[in-house]
Amino acid sequence: MANLKVLVLASGAVLALVGSAAAADLLPPPPVLEPPPPAAAEFTGWYLRGDVGVGVNANTPNLFNTPNPAAGTPNSYYSVVPTQSFYNSTISAATNFDLGIGYQVNNWLRFDATGEYRGGSHFQSLYVLNDAGNTGTGPIQLADFYRGDISSWVGLVNGYLDMGTWSGVTPYIGAGVGLARNTLSGMTDQGVVTAIGGAASPSGGYFNDGSKFNFAWALMTGLDFNVTQNLKLELGYRFLDLGKYASGGSYCLGTCGGGVPNYVVSKNDLAYNDFRIGLRWMIGDEQAYAPPPTPLVRKY
Repeated sequence: MANLKVLVLASGAVLALVGSAAAADLLPPPPVLEPPPPAAAEFTGWYLRGDVGVGVNANTPNLFNTPNPAAGTPNSYYSVVPTQSFYNSTISAATNFDLGIGYQVNNWLRFDATGEYRGGSHFQSLYVLNDAGNTGTGPIQLADFYRGDISSWVGLVNGYLDMGTWSGVTPYIGAGVGLARNTLSGMTDQGVVTAIGGAASPSGGYFNDGSKFNFAWALMTGLDFNVTQNLKLELGYRFLDLGKYASGGSYCLGTCGGGVPNYVVSKNDLAYNDFRIGLRWMIGDEQAYAPPPTPLVRKY
């Protein structure tokens, strides 16, 4: 009987030791590893862009009429060369939109080429021709009110420096050069001829459309906002110089300065202060997201 008790106690001890060893082999489950967030995009590659805006005229028009509208009358009719002047010349604001394609070289340098149309800008001016030394009927004054529309096609190649990104906002500066085709169209002439001692008579006419090709250049600055990894919203200011502009030849109706076709030509450049909003869509960007790391597996 004593031997049986010893055997039972020994068996219990063995089972306790086996249970402890088995428990020691059971380890807690491995921790769940959270995947790291996507890496910040390194936008290096092609992009498409589009912009719309409004441009406020930056240069008061400085104009002249050539040849002198009185050039067709006999020289003996004038004792002195008539003087001509433009008054209250204005050009209204223009709307503009462009499309372009560009390339982001690195985080701070990019280039693009854009094609742009500008329209909705109205031209007007009062033109006065004075002949103080007329030898016929006395001093004569021709007063004409010109109205017309100005539009432009512009092609630019632009370069930009991005100045770093803070909370998804990137300030930039840039410059561009290219070619502009400026058109003065639908121009009309409403006027009157007044002679001292005589009655006033109506004058006027219209002008053919005129276009000029010019060198164009631009300076710009603004802010880029990260809408998504591949889409940027751009708010910008641009000074744009489009060169000279001119009307086509005139057709005189009624009584006006000898009936010789003449042209209204700018002495200074057509220029605007542009305020624009645009979008840039990054394409072909294979570095937008870093690949997730291989999960760690715990081996026992």
